[in-house]
Parts: sequence; structure tokens; C-alpha cells
Amino acid sequence: MSETLDWYFDSIRNIDFQFAWVGVGIIHAVLSLITLLFLFTLATMIYRARPDSPENRFMSLMLFVEGLKTIVTWYAIYPFGPETLPYVQHWRVVYYTMCLLSILMYLSLSSFYPVRFLKFMSKDVIKKNLFWALPVLSVAIISVAIVSSGGVHETFAGSLHIECQEGSGEGDAVVTASYGENDYEGNCLEQYAPYDFITVEQTDLGRLLLMMPVITAFIALGFMRKVQKGLEEDEENEEARQRSSEARALVLGFGGKTFFQGSMLFFMIYITYEYGQFNSADLLEVEMNNRMKFYFYGLYGFLFSALFAGLFEGTMFTYAILKNEVLGIDEKLRKTFSTAIFATFGALLLVIASELVESRLGGSGWVGGVVVGAPLVVLRKPIYSIINNFSNRLMPEAFTSAESTYLEAFEIAREEGAVTDEARKFLNLQAKTLHLDEKRVEYLELWYDEKRMLEEE
Repeated sequence: MSETLDWYFDSIRNIDFQFAWVGVGIIHAVLSLITLLFLFTLATMIYRARPDSPENRFMSLMLFVEGLKTIVTWYAIYPFGPETLPYVQHWRVVYYTMCLLSILMYLSLSSFYPVRFLKFMSKDVIKKNLFWALPVLSVAIISVAIVSSGGVHETFAGSLHIECQEGSGEGDAVVTASYGENDYEGNCLEQYAPYDFITVEQTDLGRLLLMMPVITAFIALGFMRKVQKGLEEDEENEEARQRSSEARALVLGFGGKTFFQGSMLFFMIYITYEYGQFNSADLLEVEMNNRMKFYFYGLYGFLFSALFAGLFEGTMFTYAILKNEVLGIDEKLRKTFSTAIFATFGALLLVIASELVESRLGGSGWVGGVVVGAPLVVLRKPIYSIINNFSNRLMPEAFTSAESTYLEAFEIAREEGAVTDEARKFLNLQAKTLHLDEKRVEYLELWYDEKRMLEEE
């Protein structure tokens, strides 16, 4: 146990954002598991809200898929040995299947938000069967690819375990491949030994499946933007207005995904153009040169962007589907989103400041943490207020039919000023009938009073 804790401590302490990235891999793996749990929770909420609704089942499945894609490097969370390589290979099949499935699901959103030239997708027989037909199709395509290629290794290449023992010196890494004999000779960075990690080789098909979900998200963003504009034109139709607000939330969700992952994808393309094609297996031959440093920036930039994209996408999609169905879901999502942004922003600043001080002074990284952490604590409320305003713009206030009914009753009770005792009895009965608890009622009344005050100003 103590050895494992020492490994975590040393790996994170040795991060230098140039050549020692094992600690960054640990941080990413931990955050990816948290993101997975968050997306699975949202997916479950969407499904339970209307389990018989084709749209809810579809969106629930999409978030489950996005959750599984975030834990692409789960094996970085612990110093696993070479015996883990077969499991990594099996996982790669699952991961690439999820990539293909997400591509098909992005394009299939047109079933629920019809695009002019894809209206045939909105047929009931298609909508009702997408949630099981698309996974089956994805599994079938990947299975055919593996069988026709002759195996998992031939389709997606292999996995490698690299170990640099203490005192191993330069160029003496012990490399174990998932497929037995290999020709790799790894370089060790003596000042960071002992350390070990697992990485993977890549094929053209693997690279394609890695990039295509991002590219397809741009297409889905265009589709949803067209749908939103079309629905906004029908201002007289209440259902169209509601669907328009859903489409807006989905547009923002895909917009966030394309921004986070798209920017990093283009950065990786630039690095490839500038320095040549990069294979993850090149990490075992790391040398002290700037070329490898930029490859690390691209690799981990893309991995972390997938987490940010998943959190943002999941939040906006859940808001779109549940804002008019689950009591207070918009408020909860806004609070969660604001807290996540503040925590992420603070954590990134702390890590960067600590590493900068560590690299400049050769120690005392905690000084950088204090320099950044103290202002964050002092300015927490104004910073949080700015983030909350941003969250409110992304996810405007939305109410379920029960909440809207109570607000109508409260508006009548407030017509003559203060709520009378008789009116309060009626409102309490109304809240009980609508299954609204005291805390939610208090929030609704406060929201109404604030809105009325702004209108009078």
C-alpha cells in the first residue's frame, strides 16, 4: 500500500509538462472516472423520466456512450503490470465500438429533430428502434473489421507496457507487448526512474475512429442549428417554441464539444504537419527534445478536452430533455455546472502555478499554490457570481407543468400585493396537490418576485 502511495506522490510531484507526464495521466484517469459517473447519472435520470419515450432512451444511450469514451486511458490510474495488456486490448475494441456508435448517433438525431433532406428518419418505426439497432450495427461493423483483418492486433495494433527500473540509465526500458515478441527498444529518463506506464500502438482505422466523432459533431451541430432556426420561425406554436429551446440546448452542447475537442484535434493535425505522424507507441522512445514535448501537449490536450466536452455536452443534453419534466432540474444542473467550472479553473491554476514555481526555483512548488489559492478563496464569491451568470445564459430558467401551474396561482394571489392568509392556505393546498415541497415553493415565489421587480424597473 505504501509503495503505491509513493508511486502516486512521486509521479504527480515529478510532473514537468515537458517529459515527465505519468502524473498527468493519473490525474486524467481519476477525472475520467468522475466524468463517467456523472454522465451515467445523467443518463439514468433521462431514462427514468420517460422510459417509454424513444427520445429519452436515445439520449440516455448517447450519454452512456459518451461516458464510456471518457475513460479511454483508465489503465493510467494504477501501476498495472504487463499482465493487464490483454484487458487493454479488449477495452480498445469496446472503445472503438463506442466511437463508431457515437458517430451513428450524432447523425441519427435527425430522427427526433427532422432535417429537410432526412425527414424519412423521423418515421416512428425508425425512432422506436434506434436505441438497440445502432449498437447492434456498430458491433457488427467492428466485428467484421476484426474478422476480415485477422484479429484485434491486426485491426487496431497492440498495447505496450514500458518499465524503467531505478538505476536503469538511458535507453534500457523493459518493453512488453500484448502480442509477444516485439522489436521496440525504449529510452528511460534516468532522473525520473523508477516509473512504468502502458501505451498503445495505432492503425489508420484507429486514428479515423478517434477523429470522426469530432468531425461528425460538427455535422450534427449544423443539423441542429437548422432545426432551431426552423422552429423559431413558428412563434405562435407553443410546442414549436418548446422544441426550439430544446434544439438550442443541443446546439450549445454540440458547440461546446466541437470547441473543446475540435480545437485540440486541429492542434494535433498541425503537430503532425509540423513534426510528422505521431504514434502513441512513440512515447516509449521519449528523448529530451522539443518535438516530443509538443506531442504530449497534443495528446493530453485532446484527452482532457474529451472530459470537458463530455461534461458540457451531458449537462446541456440533460437540460434539453428534462427541463420541463423534472422538478428543479435546471437549477441543479446550473449549480453543478458552476461548481465544476470553478473547481476545474481553480485546480488548473494551482497545478500550473505550482509547476512553474517548481521548475523556476527547483522546489517550493507549494508557494505557487498559495499565491494562486489565496486570491481564489478571497474572490470566491465574485468569481462564482460571474460563473453563475454564464450558467444562467446557457440554461435559462425552465419549469415543469406543475411548477407553471403553481406560478399562475401565485401570480393571482399577488395581484393585490401581499399574499393574504386565505390565499396562502390555497397556495399550500395547491403545492400539496402538485407535489411541490416547501423548498421548491420558496424558490418559485422568490423567482417570481425578482422577475416582477426587474419588470417594474
